[in-house]
Amino acid sequence: MHLYSASVPDFIKATREGTLVSRLVSAFEQGQSLAPTSSEQKAWRHSLPPLAAVLDDASFERAYIFLELQMPLSSHRCDALLVGRSARGGRPSAVVVELKQWTHAGRSAIPDTVSLGSRTLLHPSAQARGYADFLHHYHSAFTSSDAEIHACAYLHNLEAPAVLGLLRASHVFGPLTRDVPLFAQADAPLLREYLKDCIGAGDGGPLSEAIRSGQAQPSEKLLDVLIQAVEGHFEWRLLDEQRVAFNTITTHVEQAQRSGGKAVIVVRGGPGTGKSVLAIQLLAHAARHQWRIAHAVGSKAFQTVLQAKTEAFATEMLKRIYNVRYQNRLPLRKMFSTFADIAGVGAREENTFDLVVGDEAHRLWNYRRAKFQNFERQLSNTPMVDEMIRASRVTALFLDDNQTVRADEVGTLEHIRSHAESLRVPVTVVDLNAQFRCSGSESYMQWVDHALGFHAPRSLQWREFQGYDFTLVGSMQEMQERLEAKRRLGNKCRIAAGFCWRWSPPKDNGELVHDVSHPSFSGWSAPWIEKTGRDLVPTQHQYFKWATDEAYFSQVGSIYSIQGFEFDYIGVIFGPDLVWREAAWQADLEKNRDTAFRRDLKRSGTDGTERLRNIYRVLLTRGMRGTLVYFIDHQTRARFEALLQP
Repeated sequence: MHLYSASVPDFIKATREGTLVSRLVSAFEQGQSLAPTSSEQKAWRHSLPPLAAVLDDASFERAYIFLELQMPLSSHRCDALLVGRSARGGRPSAVVVELKQWTHAGRSAIPDTVSLGSRTLLHPSAQARGYADFLHHYHSAFTSSDAEIHACAYLHNLEAPAVLGLLRASHVFGPLTRDVPLFAQADAPLLREYLKDCIGAGDGGPLSEAIRSGQAQPSEKLLDVLIQAVEGHFEWRLLDEQRVAFNTITTHVEQAQRSGGKAVIVVRGGPGTGKSVLAIQLLAHAARHQWRIAHAVGSKAFQTVLQAKTEAFATEMLKRIYNVRYQNRLPLRKMFSTFADIAGVGAREENTFDLVVGDEAHRLWNYRRAKFQNFERQLSNTPMVDEMIRASRVTALFLDDNQTVRADEVGTLEHIRSHAESLRVPVTVVDLNAQFRCSGSESYMQWVDHALGFHAPRSLQWREFQGYDFTLVGSMQEMQERLEAKRRLGNKCRIAAGFCWRWSPPKDNGELVHDVSHPSFSGWSAPWIEKTGRDLVPTQHQYFKWATDEAYFSQVGSIYSIQGFEFDYIGVIFGPDLVWREAAWQADLEKNRDTAFRRDLKRSGTDGTERLRNIYRVLLTRGMRGTLVYFIDHQTRARFEALLQP
């Protein structure tokens, strides 16, 4: 996906004629289903002419340009990609060019970032390097050829020598601008010579066509590379805000170790913005540096699978981190723990950990408690978040305000900030906005949010999901057949549903009860995820088996088994507990069979509409490549059908 591609001479001509920006706007609306922001249009209007002026040279007559090229498997876009042949050997070659209108920038305490007013932003050269690295590893035009790829930054409005000196300072940014050059306003001739060396020595047509017709290479799904990542043999390639968040957290840990201070970092992002990847990468980084690290997660299913994947080496790794011989001397017995486990440590002792990483922190409770079969008991009168902050020098909490499921979940930014401030611990907030799930389709995520009433997107017009496959199926048989076809092609698929049916234990002979049935299914039925019990080791638990073993495709998952996971294709049964009536969403709790959910709602005095919208938002955004949906309620289906119309 890209908004514009042409030969460099055609690009220069369109820039001079003043038609380029309108073409970019039109392409953006066609591909994104919404209009570009005024700031995006301003950037095109002011940054592309200076680039065109640099490229106005005979050396680039056979070169090509892509504008707003979307990164594979992500919603990030690079400003420009130039394609030609290298002067060093004549190989096919490309250059990522990051364009900035900056006239000033200040020093930041976070590595590879600068301060721009109140914002902390990635250094332009680091941003360009990230895009080039992503294309090199995930775009077939580069993974399946010997094509070179380079990167640079062009700050065409920057004149201040002091700012330029800061941005190029090796004592601040190391070899960054040596490897990825940064050019200012007066450096246009130097930029031209650099580009001549990279792409000015021959025909860029073949590589340009390979980029235009290329495919995204399969991404490293979290569970597939979890062990390598935790052991330090694999790192995800972090882009833009992801890199800022990672560097912010690691820098605060280093500062806290030196000064003895404390900090809370809240990382906010919707589904698919890379929160769990960041959390695991932080765990691996901390282990390599012998930091006393704890990782906690709000989802029992996600925690169980992480434990099962790493149980063969987790205990010995924790012993090395904490420098103890016996497991009973560890502050936590498991590498992947719960919020209650961390809070329990904080109730006993302060600053046991250098870093606590709390994934899915929107699922925090008010107070630590023990949960039993038919009742629960409060274990502390101190708020859980206070105990967690007390347990560690740095507490990094990853959350999405619109993923809270139960009425007793309180993990919002406001809740965390108020408690941290009462403890006199400073709070830093980093927002993740890019999309790495759903084929990087930001428009799909915005459309789902609009359909479920979270917010109105910049445009209500529907066009397409940037290659993301979204289908309303007419029957459960159709959903089953479509997913089976995807599975035969090697895709990982699951079916999940709203909790609208009872969940029965297996029969005496081990056969599962097909609780998930309905007259509208026309004979199709399926069992819920197998009920294997509470006290099994992680590798025998139903959550681990359902998430990792394709033999369990026939079992239907719920919000509790799917939150935190991703699959190539997800089939969703949209139950009758959330319906569209009189231009609004309404909860019908008589159709919901989640006893604990209904009990919590009754205790909180809420009707459940908000929580049910959150639940279906999670279910609809678990797919990497596609989502298939069957609606039991006809009016609710009509709501979605109407939003699909152009």
